[in-house]
Amino acid sequence: MKVLVVEDDELIAESLTDILDVLGHESIGTAADAETAIALCNQVHPDIALLDIQIGGDLDGIELAEILHDDFDIPFVFTTAFADGSTLSRAKERGPFGYVIKPYGTNDINAALEVAINAFKRLKEAEVHVSPQIIDHSIMLKVDTKLIKVRVDDILYIEAKGDYGVFKTKDSSYIVHTTMKRVQDRLTKYNFQKVHRSYVVNLSKITDIEDSNMVIEDKLIPISRANKDMLMKRLNLF
Repeated sequence: MKVLVVEDDELIAESLTDILDVLGHESIGTAADAETAIALCNQVHPDIALLDIQIGGDLDGIELAEILHDDFDIPFVFTTAFADGSTLSRAKERGPFGYVIKPYGTNDINAALEVAINAFKRLKEAEVHVSPQIIDHSIMLKVDTKLIKVRVDDILYIEAKGDYGVFKTKDSSYIVHTTMKRVQDRLTKYNFQKVHRSYVVNLSKITDIEDSNMVIEDKLIPISRANKDMLMKRLNLF
């Protein structure tokens, strides 16, 4: 397997690379922070990631895990010396495919990787790939106990709020229990594009783009580095 190692302790990162080599896996590189990890994923898509929770930079390992899951669809195993209740609670909310407590050995890493990748494969095999049809240029949003019909062209953007997505139109907001990956998978072919881990936008509604931000109906929306290249490819640029 191609493995991304995210660890800000240089000696531990080197040790993990050696362990992967012994196990017959390939390290695509080591990253001490989230920004470097994202850059490595853009260069070589890993099969799985070993994530230290306590890393340097603006984002910790749990926040990075969300990006790896939503933007790259990569399974991950948390590796950490911090096993307090609060950390475990945050880690479990992010849904890792494994959790290894430091100090660990070759057998620990081997078992975690094997269990994680097999669980990820089973999850993918169990997914039912259905391609719902957009009828009358509309979709049905499940809001609480109601199904509400919304025209696709009226949707300005979708914003992630925890386990929910807020579908924003000019006049209304609809809160739907969903993931941004599901939103992206369903709507990308209908003129929508993910521009940030928290935003999928209607490309036809963009009025202004400058640096790492865009404007839709006076709403300032950030553009992440991981998503900017794809956004630029989909726009009609002169």
